[in-house]
Amino acid sequence: MKRLAILVAAAALCLGGGAAQARQAPPPAAATASKATPETRALAARYFEAIHYDKMLGQMMEQMVPVMVQTLRKQTPSLTDEQSQLVSETVVESTREMTEKMKAPMIDAVAEVFTEQELRDLVAFYEAPSGQALIAKTPELTQRMMAQMPAIMAETQGKMLQKLCAKLNCTGSAPAPKASKS
Repeated sequence: MKRLAILVAAAALCLGGGAAQARQAPPPAAATASKATPETRALAARYFEAIHYDKMLGQMMEQMVPVMVQTLRKQTPSLTDEQSQLVSETVVESTREMTEKMKAPMIDAVAEVFTEQELRDLVAFYEAPSGQALIAKTPELTQRMMAQMPAIMAETQGKMLQKLCAKLNCTGSAPAPKASKS
């Protein structure tokens, strides 16, 4: 029974962030007639296919679940390997169910927000070789961009502290910004 309680708590921790955000999200605009048409819904569905929505979510889960389990193991050192595996499997299964339920409302939202012509243009781009190249190369591009962030953040924080001290008339001197390694 204790084992079950740990697993339930672990799954709740892993999925709890999204539920909290959903509770904090502002309610949708006043209920109005949907601007979506059968054509815009069909185009929105093609857009989701063209951007490889299901594959993209699967890749995100592959990256997130190990981090979630690692965090959980730090918070619950008594968690066994078997329990960690069960948590992983449960989180993946629950997330798949959730994303499947999210897909239709997301398609509807895209169909309502974008015009038919905008959707035609988006679909044409993402179905074309350049759009597919963008999708395929985005993970590498993101890695390269993220590798630059620590140096940029350190420099920015130093400059921000100097500006803040200048505005607040700090008695001590702010640390000098670190030079970025280019």
